[in-house]
Amino acid sequence: MKRLEGKTALVTGAGSGIGRATAIRFAKEGAKVVLATRTASHGEETLGEIEAAGGTALFVQADGRRKDEVLALVKEARSELGSLDILVNAAGVLVHKPFLEHTDEDFALVSETNFLAYVWAMQTAIPIMREQGGGSIVNVASISTARPELNAYYYGAFKAAIANLSVNVAKEFAAERIRVNVVCPGPVATAMTPPQLQDPEVLKAFVEYWNPIGRIGEPDDVANVILLLASDEAAWITGSSYTVDGGACLAG
Repeated sequence: MKRLEGKTALVTGAGSGIGRATAIRFAKEGAKVVLATRTASHGEETLGEIEAAGGTALFVQADGRRKDEVLALVKEARSELGSLDILVNAAGVLVHKPFLEHTDEDFALVSETNFLAYVWAMQTAIPIMREQGGGSIVNVASISTARPELNAYYYGAFKAAIANLSVNVAKEFAAERIRVNVVCPGPVATAMTPPQLQDPEVLKAFVEYWNPIGRIGEPDDVANVILLLASDEAAWITGSSYTVDGGACLAG
């Protein structure tokens, strides 16, 4: 039997990177998946890949910065699939610049995308999960929560905020079998990879210095951990944070 057979899942940020890899992995494991992303073409690409492999998915375009769209997204996921067993908040944005150059607009973009959208999704999903008798929420944070990254000030601050909030929410709803966990990826090859690391020579030097395992992460490396936490195999895990970074936090 597949690990998510009979489960329904909503994955935000499903158009690229970790969110896309997670959605595809979930579908392969038997879940019906609602794919949420702001860019229609990216969502359609993920949907096409899942359907071509025989999986079941639904794409809903939604902007995480708009509360009404997030609330409608979660409710549509439940109405279309009949239930909502898993919520993965993987959408994110990174503003990478010196601290004194960060603007109010940067603050709004990062706080709304990396924090408020997660809050709104959880506040809408939890009553559904409570009614069903349980569920699993996985929030994607970052190793920036423990190891601040130069020039990623607002990003790290709000990733730390969602990690802290997740633990508190997990404590409140544990008795109702609603599990909330956090995954903290290290450097992963996605569209959010800082521009300087996209230079092959710089990336090589970075990996040699910072990553004991010797390579930059791939979205599937993180998706595999999210799958575990979403599945019934993690039925006794809540309020936990998992670092997935190839050992980067061990270096230096």
